[in-house]
Amino acid sequence: MTRTGDTVLDLSTCDAVFLSFDEPNADRHYARVLELLPDAKRIHGVEGFDAAHRQAGELAVSDHVITIDADNLLIDDQFFTGTFDVSPRDRGAVFSFSARNVLNALEYGNGGVKIWPRETLVTLRSHENAQRREAAVDFCWTTPYFQVNRVLSEVHMTASPFQAFRGGFREGVKFNLADGILAYEAWPDLSKNEALFQHVGAANFERLRVWCSVGLDSPNGDWAILGARLGCAMTALEDFDHIHVADYGWIETFWQQDICPKWSNAKARRDKIRELGARLNEELALEIADLDADASRFIKSTYRPRRAFGRTMTV
Repeated sequence: MTRTGDTVLDLSTCDAVFLSFDEPNADRHYARVLELLPDAKRIHGVEGFDAAHRQAGELAVSDHVITIDADNLLIDDQFFTGTFDVSPRDRGAVFSFSARNVLNALEYGNGGVKIWPRETLVTLRSHENAQRREAAVDFCWTTPYFQVNRVLSEVHMTASPFQAFRGGFREGVKFNLADGILAYEAWPDLSKNEALFQHVGAANFERLRVWCSVGLDSPNGDWAILGARLGCAMTALEDFDHIHVADYGWIETFWQQDICPKWSNAKARRDKIRELGARLNEELALEIADLDADASRFIKSTYRPRRAFGRTMTV
């Protein structure tokens, strides 16, 4: 059992599962997990978000399960030996802890440590197994979910050009949605800029702009910015089916056939980034910036991320 009372989870009794697929930094990050959680289990190479998380639930035996994504480096030494207060009515919710992305200094639930009811993991229907289109890109729009602002980890998602591009592309697509619905479908009578801001809200609108602007000081950071700008442009301005971002095979094929051959040259890549930025500014009024490495470094040293609070959906 993982509970010590009606409102408290004893985290030391929760099973922890590390989820990796092809991340170049996975082994190093797993070694860090084992320093804090010596009994942590690992699932590797399972294709699909839903399939991997379902397997995590099947591997665990505790009522609540901690999951850690492979691009996460744990930085909080104290959290996992403590307790976590949960009201009885929310024991069925997923708790997502903030992670600090070293690429752009954003802090939110993307890639962060999560605490799941085991029953939710083994019955999850999202991403590649979604029964509702709203769950095809993220589980958080169809599952009771809380954002917790405590930062437990850093996200390192630029260890290779492909990892960087994939991470940026996914977020560029995702920040065109709220509740799993595209802004331009939810608000067809508004301009695309107005629809986007109205639909995703000020915090996610800001995060989209940061993804599209900041990070050139990081290794492979230009690949992440290219991915974010391209994902946003394809989703907002072209007839792109956004649920492709949940398909590991589609992303890899897209990378190998369309992205890497065209923009492996650094100058061609930077030219494409600027071209996409000009288009997004003109057609979506994003007001994103072409920052050099020094400017990105300065932004990250001074930026204070917005915070999210509470339950993000109910069922």
